[in-house]
Amino acid sequence: MKYSKLLKGAAITGAAMFAIRGLDDRLETTHYIIESEKIPADFDGFRIVQVSDFHASAVPGIIEEIRGENPDIIVSTGDLVHDKGSYEPGVLLCERLMSIAPVYAVTGNHDLRRADYAKFQAALDGTGAVTLHDESVPLRRNDAEIMLSGIEDPFSEDGKTIEQNVHSSIDNLPETEAYHIVLFHRANHMDLLKNHGFDLVLAGHLHGGQIRLPNGRGVCSPKSSWGSGSPMLFPKYFGGHYKYLSMDMIVNRGIGNPMIIPRLFNRPELTVIILKHKEKKK
Repeated sequence: MKYSKLLKGAAITGAAMFAIRGLDDRLETTHYIIESEKIPADFDGFRIVQVSDFHASAVPGIIEEIRGENPDIIVSTGDLVHDKGSYEPGVLLCERLMSIAPVYAVTGNHDLRRADYAKFQAALDGTGAVTLHDESVPLRRNDAEIMLSGIEDPFSEDGKTIEQNVHSSIDNLPETEAYHIVLFHRANHMDLLKNHGFDLVLAGHLHGGQIRLPNGRGVCSPKSSWGSGSPMLFPKYFGGHYKYLSMDMIVNRGIGNPMIIPRLFNRPELTVIILKHKEKKK
């Protein structure tokens, strides 16, 4: 009897610890250093804070955390708001972020799904944040320049149409010899961006795989991806730093949670990208 009670107590304690750790929703900040010979020396140490999949959530401490990172720019890689409910939290976030650094954004599928998307976009524009709709802007430091582009979310329920929309968006972007950073919401379609001369792609959408295994592997794709040719389980680009030839790809695990399934071992994430100039080999 005593042995049975000990086992029961250990099981309850273990389950409680599992739940506490697994459901930990404290904001986590991940840093990446990206080196390239194409990054001008004047951009050495340039800091980018990436926010993704905010979904108009309440995130204690996010402004203080971002301010403490001293970013040169802040980027939002889609789903700043949810398809239902008020868009004001997303607009307010950008308004507050603009007091820290210039903000650049791209649309996500939940943004575009809103019936009042035009009103939301107008309110967002009013904050001074720049939404890049298949557009590019130069970023300058002293006499040096790099390029920042944004790809509009390829909003569709049809996988082929999504691919066509992505290709069309890419065709609208300029060819450049400058170091080229691209904002793109749907990490599950990251392979469509390969072999186009992009140097760094920042994406989101996969929510870290929603549930993460002990080794960090993401398990689930968002439901909005299931009909677009993406696997439901174990998505390829769930979160982290990926490399293809000379192209770096960083997938933010996101902040909000629009799914019924809780985020498990998958804390909300900010990513900080620090650019480093790499000397050419002689």
